[in-house]
Amino acid sequence: MSASQSNKRSKHACNSCRERKRKCDGEIPCLYCIKNGHECTYEQRQRRRRRKTHARRLVLETDTNSTRLDENPESPTSELQLIEDNSPAVFLKNLGLKIDPAASPVFNYYAWNLGFPRENAYLTQNLRLTEILTLDQMYDLTATYFAEIAPVYDFLDREYVRSAIGKRWLAPDSYGPVDSLLCGIAALGCLFGKKSRDKQAQLLQIARIELEQSLQVANPHIDHAFGWQLRAIYLRMAESQQATWMATCNLMHMIEATKLHFESPSDSVTAQASGYSLPEQRRRIYSVAQLFNTWVSLDCSRSHVELRGASTLMPETSWTKEQQELCRLTELLKPNISRTFDELETELSRLCYLNPAHPMQRLIQCNIALCIYRRARALGRSLSDHALNLILELSTKGLHSVRELIEIMSPWCHIVNIPFQMVCIFLAIDNRQSLLHLADALAALKTVAEKYGTEAVKESYAIASMLVNLQRQRKTKELSLLDNVLEGHGVSQTLLGNVSTESYYAFDGSDFLPGNIGGSFGMTNDLLLDYFVPSDPFHVSQA
Repeated sequence: MSASQSNKRSKHACNSCRERKRKCDGEIPCLYCIKNGHECTYEQRQRRRRRKTHARRLVLETDTNSTRLDENPESPTSELQLIEDNSPAVFLKNLGLKIDPAASPVFNYYAWNLGFPRENAYLTQNLRLTEILTLDQMYDLTATYFAEIAPVYDFLDREYVRSAIGKRWLAPDSYGPVDSLLCGIAALGCLFGKKSRDKQAQLLQIARIELEQSLQVANPHIDHAFGWQLRAIYLRMAESQQATWMATCNLMHMIEATKLHFESPSDSVTAQASGYSLPEQRRRIYSVAQLFNTWVSLDCSRSHVELRGASTLMPETSWTKEQQELCRLTELLKPNISRTFDELETELSRLCYLNPAHPMQRLIQCNIALCIYRRARALGRSLSDHALNLILELSTKGLHSVRELIEIMSPWCHIVNIPFQMVCIFLAIDNRQSLLHLADALAALKTVAEKYGTEAVKESYAIASMLVNLQRQRKTKELSLLDNVLEGHGVSQTLLGNVSTESYYAFDGSDFLPGNIGGSFGMTNDLLLDYFVPSDPFHVSQA
C-alpha cells in the first residue's frame, strides 16, 4: 500500500477505531486493529477485498512471530529446532558439513550401541517358553536381570515376577501376556549373562509375537506394558534407532491404555483391575517409561509422547535420591519445557553433586551434562568457565565408568555412545583442558573397538578419529596462513617458541569461547562452534 493510500481515511470506520478516534482504512480487519490486536467489527457489513487483506494479515503475523522469536529464543516457537539440536547426531552433522562438506560422513546415528547381532526380522514361533527354559534356568536369568538391569531401570517388583514365574510353569502349555514379561526378562538375562544366543533369539520371538498381539486387543494387560519396557531396553542395546523409538512410543501408549499414568486406578472409570494397584508400583513403571521415551526421542531428534492428564508422581520410597534426580533432570530437558540459560547452569551444578553408585547411572549422569551443553549451544549461549569445568569433571568420572564396564564386557550402549559424544563436545569447547580430555575419550573409544570388535564400534572409532584429524588439518592450514602473515616482520621462530602453551589456553572470564584462540593451531572457538551448531539455530533473519 502506498503512502497516499495508507493516509486515506475511510468513510466507514470500524467500531474500535471510532471509539479510539483513530483513522480507519475500512478493511476487514483494518490495519489498526491488526497491529494492536483489537477485534475489528462494523455496524453494517461492508463488501471488501478479503483476499488481499488476508494476505496482508499473514505477512504481519509472520513478521510479529519472527520478532517474538528473535526477542526470546527460548519461546515455544523454537521447540522443533530444540528437538533436533538436542540430538548428538545433528550435532555431528553440523560439524562435518562445516569442516569439509566433501569429506564429511553421511548422516547417521554413529555410536548408537555396541552393534550386537540383530533379531530375526520374521516371526516364526515354534516353541513355548517352558520348552526353551527350565524353571531353574528361568530363576537364574531373573537373578541376572535384577542384578544388572534393575539397579539402573528399577520398575519391576521382585515378588510380582516370582509369582508370575510360578504360575506360568504350572500351566506350561499356555500362552498369554505374561510371556511378554518373562521372555523379556529372560532375553536380557541372556544378554548380560552371556548365555546362548539361540535361546535369546527364541525368547525375543515369543515376546515380540505377544507384544504385536497386544496392539490389537481392546484392554491390554499390565504385563504388556512391562513387556514393551523390557523390549525397549533390549532394542536400545541391539537394534536400530527407528525400532527403539517406535518401541518406546508403543510403551507410552500402552501405559495410557493400562491407566498406569494415573496415581490411583480409581482416577479412571476404564481402568482394569491388576496386581499393580499400589501407587509406588505404578510410579516406577510410569517414570521409567517416560524417562526412556524422552532419552530415545532426544537421541533420535524425534518427538516424545506426552500423556494428557497424567497424575502419577515420581517414586518416593523405592528409589534413591540419585534415581529421583536423574529422572527429574531428564524431564526438564524435554524440548517443550522452556528453560532459561541460568536455569540450565543451575541444574548442571545440581547434577554434579549427585554420586550414583552404579557405573551405568554415572554414564546417564554424564549424558545429561552433555545434553545440557548442546541445549545451551542451541540457545546461542556459551556456558561459563565454571560450568565447562563441571562437564569436564563429570566426563572424567564417566570415562572411568566406561572402563569399569569394559572390564566385564557389559552390553550397555553408553559404553560407546558417551565417549563418542565426548569427542564432539570437547572439540567444540576447544581449550587446553578439553583437549587433554579429548585424548582420554578417543583412547576409550579405541579400547571399546578393540574389546568388542563389532563393525559398529569400529566405525564409531574411525569417525571420531577422522573428526579430530580434520580439525587438525584445518587448524594447521590456518597456522600456515599466519606464518605467511608474519614473514618479513622480524618475528623469529625462537621468539615464538618462548610463548608458553598455557598462555595460548588462558581463560578470559568475560569472553570465554568467542575470540579465544584454541590451541597451537590458531583457530578461534567461534569458527569451530559454527561447525557444530548453526550460527542462527532458530533461522531468524537478522535486522
